[in-house]
Amino acid sequence: MKFVYWNLNKRPVAEILVALRRDCDADVLVLSELATPLQDVVLRLNKGFSQKFGIPAIPIEDPIILTTLAAEFVTPISDTRGVSIRQIVPPVGPDFLVVAVHLRSKLFQGESDQILSSTRVARAIEEAEARVGHRRTVVIGDLNMNPFENGVVGADGLHAVMARNVALRGVRVVDGHERPFFYNPMWSHFGDSPSGPPGTYYHSSSNQVVLFWHMYDQVLIRPDLLRYSRDSDLRIITAAGDTNLLRTSGAPDATVGSDHLPVYFELQLLEE
Repeated sequence: MKFVYWNLNKRPVAEILVALRRDCDADVLVLSELATPLQDVVLRLNKGFSQKFGIPAIPIEDPIILTTLAAEFVTPISDTRGVSIRQIVPPVGPDFLVVAVHLRSKLFQGESDQILSSTRVARAIEEAEARVGHRRTVVIGDLNMNPFENGVVGADGLHAVMARNVALRGVRVVDGHERPFFYNPMWSHFGDSPSGPPGTYYHSSSNQVVLFWHMYDQVLIRPDLLRYSRDSDLRIITAAGDTNLLRTSGAPDATVGSDHLPVYFELQLLEE
């Protein structure tokens, strides 16, 4: 199953989305900061394609989860500010949870706020997992935090680690409580190696400490789904059709697309 996430930065990019769909053949499309009316976007996305995206029955503004699966295969679990959780029951393979997130920007909150928000998201995920009876969960979206920040790596937060073999331990005990892991494959795309953009978002300033590139847009995978996930099936997208999403400097071109780059990944649900 193929997934694409993109923070659109409220840009009118419907035609680029059509090209992106054609390139990626996505089954699940998660969008943040959509400015164009959703119905118009879906109509344009579906024109000329046999597999149609449905308009969600529950009108959630952000993030929006679109899927080509029939409605009976997608069950809403919960929707809170910046977090939408759906149970996906594909025609083949195991059911799993998709957690679409768009957490608040660093422009509007500090590190402590982001850490506390991450604990809220973690609790929502664990409640959803308890409801469906498993931990086959994937998180996708704009965390507005880098993979190394406390809200992402902290045990009471998302508890996402860079090493697959560590995540495969399943849980670790912290202060007497079992805390489940996520695996964060975005670490492998942070920096100049392998080839590709060093992150999904670029920001420069005259401050003393400037990272320039950030990996705000991420995919986190529970250990119970890792058997269906290969690191090679994840990439940061830099073009859609004939449209280059990068400036000549290599940073996202917000005049053409968004100030964020899209992220693509797959789950090989048929593999055992």
